[in-house]
Amino acid sequence: MKYPYLIRMPKYLGKVIKAARKSKKMTQRGLANVTGTSVKFICEVERGKESVQVDKVFDLLRALSLQVYVTDKLFKEEATGGKTFDFLG
Repeated sequence: MKYPYLIRMPKYLGKVIKAARKSKKMTQRGLANVTGTSVKFICEVERGKESVQVDKVFDLLRALSLQVYVTDKLFKEEATGGKTFDFLG
């Protein structure tokens, strides 16, 4: 998995969460148990459902050792040399 990913839509965040979960050889059930959520919730996040609870999404991110940064374009270009990876190409 290449970082940093540029997340533009909920479905892209879901793809990152799913990829991180799989890279850790964790099942949806296992992640749900660790975060106190349900398998249904994990499925919805991984599919990019737009109406999920943000606080629970952050629980998933913490459990998978992922971090979220919000930056303006100028910071992104300076910090990464203009290199980001996203699912749009």
